[in-house]
Order: sequence, then C-alpha cells, then structure tokens
Amino acid sequence: MYQLYLGLFGGLAFMGYFLGLAFLAMLASTLMFKILAGADYDKGRYHMLNRMGVRPSLLKKSIRSELAVLFGLPAVLGVVHVLFGLQMFKVLLIDPYNGILIPFVAFIVIYLIYYVITVWLYEKIVMTD
Repeated sequence: MYQLYLGLFGGLAFMGYFLGLAFLAMLASTLMFKILAGADYDKGRYHMLNRMGVRPSLLKKSIRSELAVLFGLPAVLGVVHVLFGLQMFKVLLIDPYNGILIPFVAFIVIYLIYYVITVWLYEKIVMTD
C-alpha cells in the first residue's frame, strides 16, 4: 500500500513541479516580451527626458522600479495563490506546506533572472541616443 501511495503522490509532486516550472517560464516570458514590445514606444519618452537633462542614473533607476512593479505584482499574486491553493491538498497530503521553501527559492531565482534580463534589454533599447 505504501508503494502504491508513494507512486501516486510522487507522480503528483512531479507534475506539480513540472507544471509550476512551465507556467513560471510562460508567465515570465510573456511579461518580458510584452514589456520589450512597448519599449520602442517608450524610447521617445526617455529620449525626451534625457534631452531635458535628467541624469542617466535616474533614468535607469526609474526603469528598474517601473519594471520591478510590473514583475512584482504577478509574483506576489502567484505566491498568495499557491499558499491558499495548497489548502485543497490537505485531504491528500499530511502536510502540503512541507518543503515549500525550495520551490519558492527556485521561483525567486528564475523570476529574478528574467527580471534582470528584461531590465538589461529594456535599458539597451530605450537609453540609446
């Protein structure tokens, strides 16, 4: 019986990790490409601010904070959704929150990589003269 349950719940855990990683990649990629698609439109605004004398360091800080909000809100909403959604699995699992720190750390690392790449590409697009 133990082997049966181990196989069943091991498969559920694998599917959860796999689908979670796939959805994370899709979410972050969609955000990244949506932001970068609008970068050409924003290029004129940043060029105008640059001509008005705003320091490049302030422009970069503005870009980082704007993109942090655009990336941060879905991340916080997703974390809250997972924390409340795991309540449904209390019927199947003894402690659904056991070991939850590992997937959250992986989520944060992958999401930060997407954020850094997006900021870098966005700055290259809008900060050119």
